[in-house]
Amino acid sequence: MTVLGKRKSIVSLLLSVIISVFLLFPSITYHAQAKDVMTLNAGSAVETEVRAVWFSFRDWQKYLQGKDKAAFTSAFETITDNILGAGCNTLIMHVRSHNDAVYPSSIYPWSTEMLMGVDPGFDPFSIMIEIAHKKGLSIHAWINPYGFRNGEYCGDASLATHDNIIAGIDEILRNYKVDGIHFDDYFPVMDASIHNTLVKDVYKTCHKYGKVFGISPTGNVDNNIAKGADIVTWMSTPGYIDYIAPQIYWTNMYKSDGSVTLFSNRLLQWITLNKLGLPMYVGLGLYMAEAKPTSDLGWSVSNANIMMQVTELRANNQPGFILYSYNSLLSPACSAELNNLKGLYNSPPLYGAEIPDEDGAGQSDKDTDGQDSLKASDDLLDNSIYTITIDPGHQAPGNSEKEPIGPGSTTMKAKVAGGTQGVSTGIPEYELTLNIALLLRDNLVAKGYNVVMIRETNDVDISNSQRAQIANEAGADVFIRLHADAVDSSSVTGATALCQTSSNPYNGALYTKSRLLSECVLSSYTQITGIKSRGISETDTMTGINWSQVPVTIIEMGFMTNASEDQKMNDPEFQMLMVEGLSSGIDLYFTSK
Repeated sequence: MTVLGKRKSIVSLLLSVIISVFLLFPSITYHAQAKDVMTLNAGSAVETEVRAVWFSFRDWQKYLQGKDKAAFTSAFETITDNILGAGCNTLIMHVRSHNDAVYPSSIYPWSTEMLMGVDPGFDPFSIMIEIAHKKGLSIHAWINPYGFRNGEYCGDASLATHDNIIAGIDEILRNYKVDGIHFDDYFPVMDASIHNTLVKDVYKTCHKYGKVFGISPTGNVDNNIAKGADIVTWMSTPGYIDYIAPQIYWTNMYKSDGSVTLFSNRLLQWITLNKLGLPMYVGLGLYMAEAKPTSDLGWSVSNANIMMQVTELRANNQPGFILYSYNSLLSPACSAELNNLKGLYNSPPLYGAEIPDEDGAGQSDKDTDGQDSLKASDDLLDNSIYTITIDPGHQAPGNSEKEPIGPGSTTMKAKVAGGTQGVSTGIPEYELTLNIALLLRDNLVAKGYNVVMIRETNDVDISNSQRAQIANEAGADVFIRLHADAVDSSSVTGATALCQTSSNPYNGALYTKSRLLSECVLSSYTQITGIKSRGISETDTMTGINWSQVPVTIIEMGFMTNASEDQKMNDPEFQMLMVEGLSSGIDLYFTSK
């Protein structure tokens, strides 16, 4: 498929969110068309985005353990209010974790981890279901079928038999109005045929009661297969599961240097494996915003990872997600991630929903061939209220005279450098940036944005401080500065975004907005173009940033000192992808801030 073909396949999907390369797999049947498949919130008249949260046995220990009936009821009322306050609509509740139960069972003893192994004198599960449904939440029974953790069976291992597991699920569905059964990823290593027999029988049991059954495997495909969790069969052969929820807990700045787009890579694997087009509610690691592992740089340098991931799920027509875990909804360390995510909820996607017309009456938006479609973002986002200032970096020629790097600064820099040029094409940077800027201007104007151009020709003399002041005087909502990179090594590739630090002496108060703008534009740009992301660089040495009094980012679109990247960025068809990425990132910023 040509680059132009790729561009034509990019769909404007709700809020002009990030369009991903995964749309190149048209053979996949997505949830919106899977009418014969029960959904996670199957009782809903309209199939809305599933926003679920896992409530683990550890959450039990912190928020519910050791309470009498009145205190338990009150505590769970608060829990459901917090879940709703986080914008979620579905609760995945741990009810069997260690070959025991949080409800009176004829098969399993009272839970040691959640109820300290004693009868509490009431039925916790019954109370939870009643409250959840009263509040409008779906509630699903989360089971570790084998009670297997950390390489060993927990509790009474003799209870971890096929017959007991099936009988235990039948017991739940017979006695409780739960909305579904959910398995986690703790599968002991067995032959795949053993796991498959169990999974198939659980599916049959759930469907006997008209309930949904899904599994949440680890996000690493190879690890699942190695222990006999036969995800390939489950997602390609009917009769095993109703939905899949892979735990993709990595960011797109994985590794200590942030060089691996691991979330996108893993998501593509799962989409490709999902031959049945099952609903896929991807597990997202909100808790990682607090853990901040050194092996995944993205959690340390960004607080918009979850927002970006949900945006990518929407762009790929995936109908929802599950957050791990409830405790993270309340953690101050996770609050910025959660708040950015909640910014996406202003215009939630609806799968198969009716769209109101101007008079408020519901009607489906149809393509000319009669097929249902979702309205483009331009109809949902009022772009006319936003002004974008675009600065095509550099000029011909540069100006080596000095100016302060910030208002009142005694530190001086050249007014505007001449820039680099393509190692392969010979095209100067100022010409490349102007070409992209003019295309971006036309794209944004067509969407309804107000656009102010710093320059529209190469023969100008505008310093970096003057460029920022033009954006200031225009009352711009964002200031986008386009550049291309250069280094001594011809092998270096990738795109970078730059913004000020939070302690910038000239405009540090704009840091949060500038950082979010940088993340939105860089993520969208790199996913649509396929150019590697080199992450966000925070600096207080850029004159054009320091003089800005509006949210600002510099986008280094790629390396002109790399022959391949130079040729790509100067190819007219590829430039359309570049513009799509930049434009979609701007859309995303306004729907997220």
